[in-house]
Amino acid sequence: MTLQIDNATYLRRCKRLCHHQKDRKRPHLIAKYGMRCFWCGYSLTPETLTIDHYIPLSKGGSNKIKNLRLACNGCNNKRGDAMPEETPQIIAQKSCIRFPSHWAIPKYHLGQRVSLGQIVGLEYHPPGTLRAYELGEGWSYWVCRDEMSDSVESCKEEHIKPLSPAEIKEEIQAEIDFHASKVTALTEQLEEVRQHD
Repeated sequence: MTLQIDNATYLRRCKRLCHHQKDRKRPHLIAKYGMRCFWCGYSLTPETLTIDHYIPLSKGGSNKIKNLRLACNGCNNKRGDAMPEETPQIIAQKSCIRFPSHWAIPKYHLGQRVSLGQIVGLEYHPPGTLRAYELGEGWSYWVCRDEMSDSVESCKEEHIKPLSPAEIKEEIQAEIDFHASKVTALTEQLEEVRQHD
């Protein structure tokens, strides 16, 4: 039985950088570009640093230093085999909020409806910082009580209570009804303007 290997796949496997090649080229790339992601400018750590091919191997790129860039895991994964000119748009389309790996994961997210209102901001207070001393370590959430209000208040994670699915459904329906009544009023005004023309 013979094993069929796709030529492009085989070529990519042969061209991939092995560990000793990466270890040899990494210092040169750091000296040339600094410890920042080439695509998003994010500060890199040894854990988040990856080596990316500027011209992808699948599209004729090489393992030469002039074709290598430092990239964060996120940009390298999102990019796939995109050409350099397509990369910024692809990364922007797939972007998400990214937190340093040593931070705790926030329990709630931006835009989430909670018992106090809607979360419009997040702030992390790392241990040992002045903000952590003043406000406590961990995540704080900026909550807006309602859409008509300009004021927001900061709440610690333990003071936030998520809404039940029934409560979320009720809030969304109330919002739909409110906007439907606005559309009805605007439609009536538009009819009046048309009659006077």
